[in-house]
Amino acid sequence: MKTNKQTKNKDAKEEYCNICKQYSQLTRDHIPPKGCVKPTSLDLITLNQYLTKSNEKATISQNGLWKLSICKNCNNSLLGRNYDPKLIEFSNQVANLLRAQKVGLYLPEQIKLNVNLQPLIRAVIGHVLASSKPTPGQPPAPGLLPDALRNYFLNTSSAISDKIEIYYWIYPSKQQKVMNGFCIVSAIREKEVMCTSLLKFFPLAFWIVWDRPPSFEINYQKISNEKLSGLDENCEILLNLRNFPPLNYPEVLDLDDKYFIMYNNELTVFAQPRNQKDLDKENKP
Repeated sequence: MKTNKQTKNKDAKEEYCNICKQYSQLTRDHIPPKGCVKPTSLDLITLNQYLTKSNEKATISQNGLWKLSICKNCNNSLLGRNYDPKLIEFSNQVANLLRAQKVGLYLPEQIKLNVNLQPLIRAVIGHVLASSKPTPGQPPAPGLLPDALRNYFLNTSSAISDKIEIYYWIYPSKQQKVMNGFCIVSAIREKEVMCTSLLKFFPLAFWIVWDRPPSFEINYQKISNEKLSGLDENCEILLNLRNFPPLNYPEVLDLDDKYFIMYNNELTVFAQPRNQKDLDKENKP
């Protein structure tokens, strides 16, 4: 990732789409979609810069977090038309709850929300897949998790893989984070590797986990794969308004020497508002 350069809207170019893998003219995908957060001037850094508190200057984006990475059909027809509206509706609903709670309205610790889950989760998956910079002249590299996510995103009749678990929680921060290929590896059990992808923006975090070993517990709310059945079916999910992890979970974990983390720095983007006042006002609701 280039640093200390202001990103600009580049002319459209042809490359392999990060989602469908077709060679096509690429379009810009805002991560998350504009209806979830207002695009503002951001500082973009990688996970390495975040963990080491590097003095290396951030990349500047004047129009939110976006990637020129997916084709027009995946971006506009699938994400924009079919899936993003449900993610936007849900995130705005949760944001309103947090704002009401912050100004003193009493809300219970847990609340049930009626959600059209399948298009919402497809939106999350689509933006996670779109978050990686395409490799010039090469289709996206194969992988168990990204290939399973692509299959579910592109095939409306397909069920999500039973090896995938999706966790969600309240994320009361203006920092946006997206990570692909973030792996947690057991230091004592051979071949015990958990590959994950992560999308975090106010007011929600989504953690997609592949093949979680039973020894690694995640004590936050999980979306049952059984609820990801009907494309137009609504269901109830539970949202915990009090019990959510630290803002830097799971990218910063206390693993007690039992696990270690592996990641590709180029597949991580952390974005924070350039206006320091926005960060200074950041408090948990």
